[in-house]
Amino acid sequence: MITPNFKKRELVTRLLIFFLTCILLTSGTVLLSSHSNDKRILFNSGINKKSTFYFTKSEALIASHSIINRRLRSSTITSFGNNDENVRIINDTTFTVVNYVEWIDIEGKNQRNYYSCTVTFNQDCTTNAKNLVFLE
Repeated sequence: MITPNFKKRELVTRLLIFFLTCILLTSGTVLLSSHSNDKRILFNSGINKKSTFYFTKSEALIASHSIINRRLRSSTITSFGNNDENVRIINDTTFTVVNYVEWIDIEGKNQRNYYSCTVTFNQDCTTNAKNLVFLE
C-alpha cells in the first residue's frame, strides 16, 4: 500500500522537475533571441513565413558574380571586385550590390564595367536579380 508520505515526495519531485524544465526553456529562448546575428540560422516561429535564414553581404556579392556570369556568358570574365563595402542590406533576404567586373571583349581588349543589381535570396536558397544595370 502507498503511504501518504510517498505521494508527497512524488508530488514534490514532479513539481521540481516541472519548474526546472520551465526555467531551462525560458533561458534557452532568451539566449537564442539575444544572440542573433546575420551569420546564424534562426528558427522561424511560424508566424513570419518570409525566410528561415539570414544571409550575409558576402553571400550577396558572390551571388551577383554568378548572375553577371550568366549575363555575360559570351565574354571572357577575368575577375570581379571582392569588397563587400558597396553591398547594402535592404532586409534579411534582399541586398543591393554595386561592384565591377573585368572582362575581355571580342576584340581582345580588357574592359572594366561597374554594375548595380538587387539580389534576392529565395527560401530554397536560389537567387534572383532585379534592376541589373551596367554603369558607364
